[in-house]
Amino acid sequence: MKIVVLVCLLLLFGISAPLLAQDKPPLVTIYLKNGQKIEGYMKMSIHEGFLTLEHDSLSQTHLAFPDIKKIYFGEVPNEEPQPYYVRQPGYFHLTELALQFGSNDYEANVTPSIHTVNGYAFSPHLMTGLGLGWDHYGSVATLPMYLSVRGIITDRKVSPYYFANAGISLAWPTDDLPDVDYDRTQGGLYLHGGLGYQINLIRSALLLSVGYKLQKTDFAYDLTTWEGDTHIEEKRTIRRLTISFGYSF
Repeated sequence: MKIVVLVCLLLLFGISAPLLAQDKPPLVTIYLKNGQKIEGYMKMSIHEGFLTLEHDSLSQTHLAFPDIKKIYFGEVPNEEPQPYYVRQPGYFHLTELALQFGSNDYEANVTPSIHTVNGYAFSPHLMTGLGLGWDHYGSVATLPMYLSVRGIITDRKVSPYYFANAGISLAWPTDDLPDVDYDRTQGGLYLHGGLGYQINLIRSALLLSVGYKLQKTDFAYDLTTWEGDTHIEEKRTIRRLTISFGYSF
């Protein structure tokens, strides 16, 4: 409906302007959703969902109606719209640093985490990608590999967004203890989801989110003491609250 109204208005101005001034088409200023500003003379031909701007006798720009945010005929108001980043269909990348809050068997701890996701954005509201990360849990570290689904909830300069990650991970101990001999060090199921805010800049965005993470590990080892060797099977489900800071383009 919005596109139909836009086409009608453009046709109205395109037809009426030449009647008033036969020498040249109307001068317009167009602001795109990605923040770009384009000036030119609007041609009367509007076809296949595109608007044509003529800059001189040798150059033209064809703009798709869904990419257009505002059109000004003649003089532009003093208060120009502030441009900000709007995700376009195509490749996307993000990198995040996080703090993980939780506790082990002995004490509460805060540990670091770093993740990166590369994928395809179908729209600003739905993006899918493959993620890879490194999580530290005190005596255990993991390397998660996962599918990520995310997107903004509303289209604003500061947009709330959601994310959900699911996959598997590798795991290994971080403590090098002389009296422990590991037979098996395995990761397992990895889940991470949450909500955040995306601060849209000119050509990128800053990310701030809160989430909940679940990680399974499976270790088997022999513990040597003065009483002899003891075989231990240790299956853990690690749970953490996360606060993440990131960058996306």
